[in-house]
Amino acid sequence: MEKISIKESFNRFKPEGCVFVISIDEKLKPSGMIASWNMKCSMEPPLFAASLSKNGHTHKLIQQSKEFVIAVPNKELEEALLLFGSVHGDKVDKFTETKIETAKAEFVKSPLIKNATINYECELYKEVDAGDHIIFIGKVLASYINKDKKVLLNMRREGDKRIFDEF
Repeated sequence: MEKISIKESFNRFKPEGCVFVISIDEKLKPSGMIASWNMKCSMEPPLFAASLSKNGHTHKLIQQSKEFVIAVPNKELEEALLLFGSVHGDKVDKFTETKIETAKAEFVKSPLIKNATINYECELYKEVDAGDHIIFIGKVLASYINKDKKVLLNMRREGDKRIFDEF
């Protein structure tokens, strides 16, 4: 066994699920990002968590709106996923740039991603300080599935490029 840096060990801990995290601003304009640090964390009540950088735009939107949508991507959404993971939402309208299709949610104002494999509507349940990140725990109010779609996983990085595969 060889000792390596913690950062390198985190980068080698693959594959990992990568999700869209979507929220809205005070004018109901959506924005979002991708998060690889995410998990289901309770069945009763149903809770889902995502860890977001304290410096991010989506972090601020969730704190203001108290809601978010988690959308699980598939191969069809790979290009949008790459853009959502590479530019800041306070500088670029990611929804316009990607032409990603949305659908109206039932309980939250943040939109669903129409062609995602799974969508979760979440109201903010709790925030947990986690160093340079905040873990947002959302109570899942509704979930949706496209049964014909698979789940896209982040397999590895080659230089600055993320490599995904579908399962």
